[in-house]
Amino acid sequence: MNLTGPDRVLLDRYLESVLLRFSDGKYSLADATQELAQAFTQSERDELLAHLRGVVEAGDDA
Repeated sequence: MNLTGPDRVLLDRYLESVLLRFSDGKYSLADATQELAQAFTQSERDELLAHLRGVVEAGDDA
């Protein structure tokens, strides 16, 4: 899947969110790994983007 433009920005923000939650102790290594695996096993582009958006928008609530 090729993500460009706004979709690529969303992917970058998603990765930053997961890594920041891990570094802040909100996610364990297992949690962060599971989250990344769940995102990258989405078979449909729309499902992937919805998943990424959900994690990013959860912000500090995650």
